[in-house]
Amino acid sequence: MKKLTIGLVIGIIVGLVGMGILVWKMMPQKMLNVVKSQYNFEETVALLQEASYSNGWEVLHVYDIGDCLFNEGYDDQMLKVNVISICQSEYSYNILQDDENKKIAAIMPCRIGIYEDLEGDVYITRMNIGLLSKMFGGTIEEIMSYVAKDDEKIIEDIIVQ
Repeated sequence: MKKLTIGLVIGIIVGLVGMGILVWKMMPQKMLNVVKSQYNFEETVALLQEASYSNGWEVLHVYDIGDCLFNEGYDDQMLKVNVISICQSEYSYNILQDDENKKIAAIMPCRIGIYEDLEGDVYITRMNIGLLSKMFGGTIEEIMSYVAKDDEKIIEDIIVQ
């Protein structure tokens, strides 16, 4: 009986460690959504801004990461990487009005990354808001579920289906 108990405990520990390793390896892939654009880099950036506005979001800023790196002397190749910061004021207000939820400000506003790879293909990358929202629960989860739906609407006509 004692051997059975020890074997069971060891089996549970090995199972938990194995599951932990599996989750650790899979999380980076699950936390980011990356999709291919059907347009060139400049068109993708412009269309995403347009789609953001038409879906009720404000474009706060477009960061040209490639240009920033070029200006810092990294000129061996021109990198095409932009990040668009967008905000939907009603969603933001509904989350941030509660002091307990203000910790989420660290990942606000929402961001959409656009990059061109070395082959010339253009990709859109963003956080998996739907998955992330489940970690918080409550108001944050509720509002972020709307954000996740809007996120899909913003990119739907731009990505390769």
